[in-house]
Amino acid sequence: MKNEKITVYVNDKPKELFLGLRVKNAIGARATRRVKTHHAIVRDADGNVVDVDGALFDGERLYLAPMDPRTFAEQAQKRA
Repeated sequence: MKNEKITVYVNDKPKELFLGLRVKNAIGARATRRVKTHHAIVRDADGNVVDVDGALFDGERLYLAPMDPRTFAEQAQKRA
């Protein structure tokens, strides 16, 4: 089996990764921590929220943005 690589764009910067890696591999450890503590959010090109354990595909565009933890708490309350 050959090692297949894909190109993923994080905030419009290309990253070459191996097929099978996850969103957390594309954004890096520091950004993953920020997402898990609700200080940042990852969205795809359509504006959908993406989980850090989500799969990647070739040509995918991810956008990492800061998020206020209070905003997350307010959204969580609305959903409950």
